[in-house]
Amino acid sequence: MGVLSCMKYLMFVFNVLVFAGGTCLVSVGLWVALDPAGFQDIVATKAVLSAGAYLLLAVGMALALLGFLGCCGALRRSRPLLLAFFILVSLVFLTQLVGAVLFLVHWKQVQPERFLSELRRSYRGDEGAEVFSTAWNTLMVTFSCCGVLGPEDFGNGSRFQELHPGTPWPRACCARAGLLQAGELRGWEQCRERSPGYIHEQGCFSSFGRTLQNYISIPGTCSLAVLGIEIFAMFFAFCLYYNFD
Repeated sequence: MGVLSCMKYLMFVFNVLVFAGGTCLVSVGLWVALDPAGFQDIVATKAVLSAGAYLLLAVGMALALLGFLGCCGALRRSRPLLLAFFILVSLVFLTQLVGAVLFLVHWKQVQPERFLSELRRSYRGDEGAEVFSTAWNTLMVTFSCCGVLGPEDFGNGSRFQELHPGTPWPRACCARAGLLQAGELRGWEQCRERSPGYIHEQGCFSSFGRTLQNYISIPGTCSLAVLGIEIFAMFFAFCLYYNFD
Protein backbone atom coordinates (compact mmCIF):
# COMPACT_ATOMS: atom_id res chain seq x y z
CA MET A 1 0.00 0.00 0.00
CA GLY A 2 2.89 2.35 0.70
CA VAL A 3 4.28 1.95 -2.81
CA LEU A 4 0.82 2.33 -4.32
CA SER A 5 0.18 5.50 -2.32
CA CYS A 6 3.54 6.92 -3.41
CA MET A 7 2.76 6.18 -7.05
CA LYS A 8 -0.66 7.79 -6.66
CA TYR A 9 0.77 11.08 -5.40
CA LEU A 10 3.65 11.04 -7.89
CA MET A 11 1.05 10.59 -10.62
CA PHE A 12 -0.94 13.51 -9.21
CA VAL A 13 2.07 15.85 -8.95
CA PHE A 14 3.26 14.95 -12.46
CA ASN A 15 -0.14 15.64 -13.99
CA VAL A 16 -0.56 18.90 -12.09
CA LEU A 17 2.64 20.06 -13.80
CA VAL A 18 1.38 18.82 -17.16
CA PHE A 19 -1.95 20.59 -16.64
CA ALA A 20 -0.17 23.81 -15.60
CA GLY A 21 2.08 23.64 -18.66
CA GLY A 22 -0.89 23.08 -20.94
CA THR A 23 -2.77 25.99 -19.37
CA CYS A 24 0.25 28.26 -19.90
CA LEU A 25 0.48 27.25 -23.57
CA VAL A 26 -3.25 27.93 -24.04
CA SER A 27 -2.82 31.36 -22.43
CA VAL A 28 0.10 32.25 -24.68
CA GLY A 29 -1.76 30.95 -27.73
CA LEU A 30 -4.79 33.10 -26.89
CA TRP A 31 -2.54 36.11 -26.33
CA VAL A 32 -0.86 35.69 -29.70
CA ALA A 33 -4.18 35.06 -31.47
CA LEU A 34 -6.06 37.99 -29.91
CA ASP A 35 -3.25 40.56 -29.62
CA PRO A 36 -0.49 39.78 -32.12
CA ALA A 37 0.88 43.34 -32.25
CA GLY A 38 3.53 42.67 -29.62
CA PHE A 39 4.96 39.79 -31.65
CA GLN A 40 5.17 41.59 -34.99
CA ASP A 41 8.71 42.77 -34.29
CA ILE A 42 9.86 39.15 -34.02
CA VAL A 43 7.80 37.56 -36.78
CA ALA A 44 6.35 40.04 -39.21
CA THR A 45 4.10 37.62 -41.09
CA LYS A 46 0.53 37.29 -39.88
CA ALA A 47 0.09 33.83 -41.38
CA VAL A 48 3.01 32.44 -39.38
CA LEU A 49 1.75 34.13 -36.21
CA SER A 50 -1.74 32.74 -36.72
CA ALA A 51 -0.45 29.21 -37.37
CA GLY A 52 1.80 29.39 -34.31
CA ALA A 53 -1.06 30.63 -32.13
CA TYR A 54 -3.39 27.79 -33.13
CA LEU A 55 -0.58 25.25 -32.73
CA LEU A 56 0.03 26.49 -29.18
CA LEU A 57 -3.70 26.29 -28.46
CA ALA A 58 -3.97 22.73 -29.78
CA VAL A 59 -0.91 21.45 -27.89
CA GLY A 60 -1.90 23.33 -24.73
CA MET A 61 -5.44 21.94 -24.71
CA ALA A 62 -4.16 18.40 -25.33
CA LEU A 63 -1.70 18.68 -22.42
CA ALA A 64 -4.34 20.21 -20.15
CA LEU A 65 -6.73 17.36 -20.97
CA LEU A 66 -4.07 14.75 -20.25
CA GLY A 67 -3.19 16.44 -16.97
CA PHE A 68 -6.83 16.67 -15.95
CA LEU A 69 -7.48 12.98 -16.66
CA GLY A 70 -4.34 11.93 -14.79
CA CYS A 71 -5.06 14.10 -11.74
CA CYS A 72 -8.69 13.09 -11.43
CA GLY A 73 -7.95 9.47 -12.13
CA ALA A 74 -5.29 9.31 -9.41
CA LEU A 75 -7.16 11.29 -6.73
CA ARG A 76 -10.61 9.80 -7.30
CA ARG A 77 -9.22 6.30 -7.85
CA SER A 78 -11.21 6.22 -11.09
CA ARG A 79 -10.32 3.32 -13.35
CA PRO A 80 -12.14 4.76 -16.44
CA LEU A 81 -10.19 8.03 -16.19
CA LEU A 82 -6.91 6.17 -15.70
CA LEU A 83 -7.71 3.97 -18.69
CA ALA A 84 -8.49 7.01 -20.84
CA PHE A 85 -5.24 8.63 -19.67
CA PHE A 86 -3.26 5.47 -20.48
CA ILE A 87 -4.79 5.19 -23.97
CA LEU A 88 -4.17 8.85 -24.84
CA VAL A 89 -0.56 8.82 -23.62
CA SER A 90 0.01 5.55 -25.51
CA LEU A 91 -1.30 7.13 -28.72
CA VAL A 92 0.96 10.17 -28.26
CA PHE A 93 3.91 7.90 -27.50
CA LEU A 94 3.37 5.72 -30.59
CA THR A 95 2.87 8.77 -32.82
CA GLN A 96 6.13 10.32 -31.60
CA LEU A 97 7.99 7.03 -31.97
CA VAL A 98 6.76 6.46 -35.53
CA GLY A 99 7.54 10.06 -36.44
CA ALA A 100 11.08 9.78 -35.05
CA VAL A 101 11.74 6.54 -36.94
CA LEU A 102 10.41 7.97 -40.22
CA PHE A 103 12.51 11.11 -39.76
CA LEU A 104 15.71 9.13 -39.11
CA VAL A 105 15.04 6.86 -42.09
CA HIS A 106 14.08 9.49 -44.67
CA TRP A 107 15.71 12.81 -43.74
CA LYS A 108 18.91 12.09 -45.70
CA GLN A 109 16.88 11.18 -48.79
CA VAL A 110 15.31 14.64 -49.09
CA GLN A 111 16.55 16.33 -52.28
CA PRO A 112 16.69 20.12 -52.76
CA GLU A 113 15.26 19.89 -56.29
CA ARG A 114 11.79 19.18 -54.88
CA PHE A 115 11.81 22.42 -52.90
CA LEU A 116 13.44 24.38 -55.72
CA SER A 117 10.75 23.59 -58.28
CA GLU A 118 8.01 24.55 -55.83
CA LEU A 119 9.81 27.77 -54.88
CA ARG A 120 10.24 28.86 -58.51
CA ARG A 121 6.61 28.04 -59.27
CA SER A 122 4.87 29.54 -56.22
CA TYR A 123 7.00 32.18 -54.46
CA ARG A 124 5.59 35.70 -55.04
CA GLY A 125 8.08 37.93 -53.21
CA ASP A 126 8.39 40.00 -50.05
CA GLU A 127 4.84 41.32 -50.27
CA GLY A 128 3.25 37.95 -50.98
CA ALA A 129 0.34 37.50 -48.58
CA GLU A 130 -0.21 33.77 -49.00
CA VAL A 131 1.22 31.29 -46.53
CA PHE A 132 3.86 29.87 -48.90
CA SER A 133 5.58 33.23 -49.54
CA THR A 134 5.36 34.46 -45.95
CA ALA A 135 6.77 31.17 -44.67
CA TRP A 136 9.70 31.40 -47.09
CA ASN A 137 10.35 35.03 -46.16
CA THR A 138 10.45 34.11 -42.48
CA LEU A 139 12.74 31.14 -43.18
CA MET A 140 15.21 33.19 -45.24
CA VAL A 141 15.42 35.98 -42.67
CA THR A 142 15.63 33.65 -39.68
CA PHE A 143 18.36 31.41 -41.11
CA SER A 144 20.17 34.17 -43.05
CA CYS A 145 19.85 32.32 -46.34
CA CYS A 146 18.47 32.88 -49.83
CA GLY A 147 16.29 30.51 -51.82
CA VAL A 148 16.85 26.77 -51.79
CA LEU A 149 20.36 26.71 -53.30
CA GLY A 150 21.16 30.42 -53.55
CA PRO A 151 20.09 33.77 -55.06
CA GLU A 152 20.02 32.27 -58.58
CA ASP A 153 16.83 30.41 -57.64
CA PHE A 154 14.84 33.59 -58.33
CA GLY A 155 16.19 34.02 -61.88
CA ASN A 156 14.51 33.76 -65.27
CA GLY A 157 11.52 31.46 -65.47
CA SER A 158 10.53 31.84 -61.83
CA ARG A 159 7.20 33.22 -60.65
CA PHE A 160 9.12 35.87 -58.74
CA GLN A 161 10.70 37.23 -61.94
CA GLU A 162 7.32 37.31 -63.67
CA LEU A 163 5.91 39.48 -60.88
CA HIS A 164 9.04 41.58 -60.27
CA PRO A 165 10.97 41.93 -63.53
CA GLY A 166 14.36 43.55 -63.05
CA THR A 167 14.57 42.61 -59.37
CA PRO A 168 17.19 39.86 -59.01
CA TRP A 169 15.98 38.45 -55.68
CA PRO A 170 13.68 39.39 -52.77
CA ARG A 171 14.70 41.67 -49.92
CA ALA A 172 14.44 38.70 -47.57
CA CYS A 173 17.76 37.56 -49.07
CA CYS A 174 19.51 40.75 -47.94
CA ALA A 175 21.55 41.10 -44.75
CA ARG A 176 19.92 43.03 -41.91
CA ALA A 177 21.34 45.24 -39.20
CA GLY A 178 19.05 44.00 -36.41
CA LEU A 179 17.42 40.77 -35.27
CA LEU A 180 15.21 38.82 -37.63
CA GLN A 181 12.32 40.66 -39.30
CA ALA A 182 12.70 43.72 -37.04
CA GLY A 183 16.13 44.61 -38.47
CA GLU A 184 16.58 47.19 -41.22
CA LEU A 185 18.31 46.25 -44.48
CA ARG A 186 21.98 47.14 -44.50
CA GLY A 187 21.64 48.39 -48.05
CA TRP A 188 19.21 47.40 -50.79
CA GLU A 189 21.30 48.75 -53.65
CA GLN A 190 24.41 46.94 -52.41
CA CYS A 191 22.30 43.82 -52.02
CA ARG A 192 21.06 44.13 -55.61
CA GLU A 193 24.65 44.44 -56.77
CA ARG A 194 25.54 41.33 -54.76
CA SER A 195 28.14 43.14 -52.67
CA PRO A 196 29.78 40.90 -50.04
CA GLY A 197 28.22 41.32 -46.61
CA TYR A 198 24.96 42.70 -47.99
CA ILE A 199 23.38 39.50 -49.33
CA HIS A 200 23.06 35.96 -48.05
CA GLU A 201 24.79 33.79 -50.63
CA GLN A 202 24.02 30.48 -48.98
CA GLY A 203 20.86 28.56 -49.84
CA CYS A 204 18.39 27.64 -47.13
CA PHE A 205 18.66 23.91 -47.82
CA SER A 206 22.31 23.73 -46.78
CA SER A 207 21.90 26.38 -44.07
CA PHE A 208 18.98 24.59 -42.43
CA GLY A 209 20.72 21.22 -42.77
CA ARG A 210 23.87 22.56 -41.09
CA THR A 211 21.82 24.10 -38.26
CA LEU A 212 19.96 20.81 -37.79
CA GLN A 213 23.21 18.86 -37.61
CA ASN A 214 24.76 21.32 -35.15
CA TYR A 215 21.81 21.24 -32.77
CA ILE A 216 20.32 17.79 -33.38
CA SER A 217 21.46 16.72 -29.90
CA ILE A 218 19.15 19.27 -28.24
CA PRO A 219 15.82 18.14 -29.77
CA GLY A 220 17.08 14.55 -29.62
CA THR A 221 17.74 14.75 -25.88
CA CYS A 222 14.43 16.52 -25.26
CA SER A 223 12.57 13.90 -27.30
CA LEU A 224 14.18 11.04 -25.37
CA ALA A 225 13.32 12.76 -22.08
CA VAL A 226 9.68 13.21 -23.16
CA LEU A 227 9.45 9.59 -24.28
CA GLY A 228 10.91 8.46 -20.96
CA ILE A 229 8.40 10.54 -19.00
CA GLU A 230 5.57 9.13 -21.09
CA ILE A 231 6.75 5.57 -20.39
CA PHE A 232 6.73 6.24 -16.64
CA ALA A 233 3.31 7.89 -16.91
CA MET A 234 1.90 4.86 -18.71
CA PHE A 235 3.51 2.50 -16.18
CA PHE A 236 2.06 4.42 -13.21
CA ALA A 237 -1.39 4.59 -14.82
CA PHE A 238 -1.27 0.86 -15.60
CA CYS A 239 -0.29 -0.05 -12.02
CA LEU A 240 -2.91 2.21 -10.44
CA TYR A 241 -5.59 0.93 -12.83
CA TYR A 242 -5.06 -2.67 -11.81
CA ASN A 243 -4.73 -1.95 -8.09
CA PHE A 244 -7.74 0.37 -7.64
CA ASP A 245 -11.07 -1.25 -6.95
